[in-house]
Amino acid sequence: MNPDAVAGAPEAAGAGASGDDLDASGVPRHDVPAGGRSGFTLVQGRQVHYLQWGRSSAPPVLCLHGGGQTAYMYEELGGALAPSHHVLAPDLPSHGDSDSLAGMARTDIAATLPPLLGHFGLERVAVVGASLGGIVAITLAAAQPGLVAGIVLIDVGHRLEEEGVLRIIDFMSRQDSFASLDEAAAAIAAYLPHRKEIRASSLTRNLRQRPDGRWQWKHSYGRRLREQGDETAGDWRGVLAGLGEDAAGLRCPVLVLRGSASDVLSDEGAEEVAALIPDARLATVVNAGHLAAGDNPESTVGLVVSFLAELGW
Repeated sequence: MNPDAVAGAPEAAGAGASGDDLDASGVPRHDVPAGGRSGFTLVQGRQVHYLQWGRSSAPPVLCLHGGGQTAYMYEELGGALAPSHHVLAPDLPSHGDSDSLAGMARTDIAATLPPLLGHFGLERVAVVGASLGGIVAITLAAAQPGLVAGIVLIDVGHRLEEEGVLRIIDFMSRQDSFASLDEAAAAIAAYLPHRKEIRASSLTRNLRQRPDGRWQWKHSYGRRLREQGDETAGDWRGVLAGLGEDAAGLRCPVLVLRGSASDVLSDEGAEEVAALIPDARLATVVNAGHLAAGDNPESTVGLVVSFLAELGW
């Protein structure tokens, strides 16, 4: 099974690109987040796309998106933290506009982060991780405790609910591509019926157009899930193997956030992981499901800001 496939779901970006989508010559621009920067760099020979907000001298915050998502899920948080922090949000390997990675276990993904942080001159960071990003944050902090000053886990723990995970797997594996952005928006709206209207034009953050004109996700999970077939549904718990032990060994402060209507992380699961981590506190993002940062960005941002203030970060 692919370990990323069950850790998140494709983000339905509600906000579009800032500014015009085309330059003066009619050439498509790369999407720049509101108040931030969008860039590319090479780290150990692999291209990484990233978003940034704030001054490079400010306290750094590393934001890790969920499986099937991109760095743009942190646009609201990046904008809110820009006056006080340096926010770095990379597209994880095999996501967005970053190059792929042969091994995609949580340890493989976490191992790409110390070189990335070193590339930007960051010696110690607070980490915000949603779903897969939270799994990777725990893995990173367990392997490199000196790098991590604190962690915000958004709707993830060492025990997840099968019904919610299988719903993610079904969505991600159902369609290989879409005839148009409108068709993709309709599919996302059916998957996330509680979300506000999805603007098709914003989905270029999550989809790229193939030479045949169809649009496919900017991640490899759909293809991998279809190749693995029914084995994925039966083996998804292997993704979390050893995560509880890693969480129990964390020595940095941790904020566990759960979406109040999440079908992936239950109240009990959130309480269990918070009890497991030596220095943890638990809070709820109201009116939100598993994709809490997108369902209720205002509440998510407020809780993250308060936690960073508590850390003195």
